[in-house]
Amino acid sequence: MIYTLVAVCLAGFACIQALVGLISYRRTGKRKLLLISLAFLIFTFKGIYAILSAFAVIDLTVQPELYMLVVDLIIVILLYLSIVKE
Repeated sequence: MIYTLVAVCLAGFACIQALVGLISYRRTGKRKLLLISLAFLIFTFKGIYAILSAFAVIDLTVQPELYMLVVDLIIVILLYLSIVKE
């Protein structure tokens, strides 16, 4: 129950942040905001995956821990690129 609640919060807040970032990117055209929005969008998909897996709707053949580590790595890389790119 707690796992599902946290997953819903993660997906919801990440989705809101992604939308705010995309709106800001559209207004300013700064690539940094696009990269941050993509990171939050991936967090949204990660939350949706966690919700679906909590209800056993999906089952990947890849180990979930490995899958989540790869997703986290992609998110960290996107955030890093948004910091170092001008």
